[in-house]
Amino acid sequence: MAPGRYLYAGLATIINIVLNALTGGHFLWLEGRVRRDVFYNWLHRYRYRPPHFARPQTEAELVALVRNASGGIRVFGSGHSFNSGVVADETLISLDRYSGVLWKDRKKKQIAFRAGTRIRDVNRALLEEGWAFAALPSHDAQSIGGIISTDVHGTGRDWGFVSEAVAAIKLLDGRGELIECLPEDDLYKAAIGGVGAVGIIVEVVVQAVDAFRVQQATEIWARKDVEANLDRLLEENEHFSLYIFPFGDLCQINTWNRTLARRSPLGSAREFINYSVDAILSAWVADALAHLRILPRLSNAMLRVIRNTNLVLESGEAFNRTVYYPHHELEFTVPYEATIPTLNLFLALYEEHYARHMPFFAIEVRFTPGGHDRTLIGAGKEQRSAWLNLLCNDSGLHETFLKLAEQEVKAIGGRPHLGKYCETVDRAYMEAVHGEAFSRFRELVHKHDPQGKFVNDFTRRLFEPGAA
Repeated sequence: MAPGRYLYAGLATIINIVLNALTGGHFLWLEGRVRRDVFYNWLHRYRYRPPHFARPQTEAELVALVRNASGGIRVFGSGHSFNSGVVADETLISLDRYSGVLWKDRKKKQIAFRAGTRIRDVNRALLEEGWAFAALPSHDAQSIGGIISTDVHGTGRDWGFVSEAVAAIKLLDGRGELIECLPEDDLYKAAIGGVGAVGIIVEVVVQAVDAFRVQQATEIWARKDVEANLDRLLEENEHFSLYIFPFGDLCQINTWNRTLARRSPLGSAREFINYSVDAILSAWVADALAHLRILPRLSNAMLRVIRNTNLVLESGEAFNRTVYYPHHELEFTVPYEATIPTLNLFLALYEEHYARHMPFFAIEVRFTPGGHDRTLIGAGKEQRSAWLNLLCNDSGLHETFLKLAEQEVKAIGGRPHLGKYCETVDRAYMEAVHGEAFSRFRELVHKHDPQGKFVNDFTRRLFEPGAA
C-alpha cells in the first residue's frame, strides 16, 4: 500500500460528499479543471500545464480559436477521462462556460444544449419541461458533448447509448467550418465515439421523452445463480447490471424498471445516503482489507452486510449517480455470449496478482443490445455486447494491474472504451477490431482536420500508422 494515496483517496471521498451536499448537488471537488494554468483531471491524479488555455463563452469565440490555431487543440468538459486524450500540444479549451440551453421545440420534444452542459443540468432542464432522457449512463458530472464523443452507454435489454437519444449535433471541424450532422450522416458517426478527432461537438440536440419514474433496486445474489439466470434477468428487466467482486461467490445485481408508483418518501436523501455509504466503504474499508491482505477471507462477509435497496425515483436521478471516490477504470466490450468466461478470466487475473499488493478491485458488468449503428469506432458498434468495466481504487499500484489487464483485453480482441484507461492500444489494434469502419473514420478525420489541428500523442497512437 502507498499510505499517502490511501489517505488521499479516503479523505477526497469525504470532501466530495460534504461539498456536494452543501451545494445541493451542484459541485464536486473531483472534476477536471484548470487552476493557476495547470490542468487537473477529475481524479487530480493527472496534471500538466498547457502552453495556452481558453474558456470560450460563445460559438464565435470557438470558431476563432480553431481558425487561428496552427494546431494542437484539445477540448474538455468535466475532465472525466482516465487517459491522456485531453493533453494539448498547444491550446487546451474548457467548455465550462459554453453551457446551457440554446433552444426548445415543445412540439417535437427536442431541446438543444451547448456541449459543455453537465448531465445533471441537462436532467434538470428536461424535467422542467416534463421531459426526460430515455435512459442515461451512470455519472452525472460529465458534459453532454463529452459523453457522446466517447459514445457513453447505459445498460439494458432494448436501449443502450446516449447517442440514440440525440437528434442532431453541430460540429466545428479543423477547417473552422460549422456542420449540422444527423444520425444517418457518416460525419455524425465519426464524431460519436471519435474522441474529438474529426472536430469539436459544440451543440447537441436531445430527443426527449415524457418524464417517467423508475423503480431502482439492488440485491445480493450468489454468482452461480446470476450466471445460470443471466438471459432471464436481462429479459425481465428494462435495465440491468452487475457488480462482481474477487475472492467470493456473491455479487450485486442492479435493476431499473419504469413504474407508475409514487416517488419513495425522502427518495433523494435516501439515494444520497446509499451512494455516500457505498463510496466510504469502497474508499476506506474495502481498500484497507485489500492492502492488509485479508480480502480473500472477508470478501463474502463484506457483501453480506450490504442492505438491499428499493427506491422509486425520477428517471434521471435513478439512472445517474454522483461518483464520490477516486478510482481508475479500464472498460471494453466482448460479444454477449462471452460474458461469463471473460468475467472469470479477469477475476482470475486479479486473484493471481493479488499478492503484489493490489488495491481493491471490482468489475461492473453492463449490457447493450445489437444493431447500434450511430458510430464508426464505438466499442458497442453493431454487436450485442457485454461491457466489462475494471475498477481499481486510487490508492497505489493500480497501474500495475491495469497494464496486465489491458494486455489480456487485446489478447481476446476486446473493443476498448476510448475514454477509460487506454495506454497500449494503437492504430493497428483499432483497425483489427473495427475493420472497414475504421478506414472510413480515418478518411473523415483527414478530410475534416487536414492540418491536424485536433491531433495529440493520444490520437496519433490510436489513429495514425507507425505512431509510438
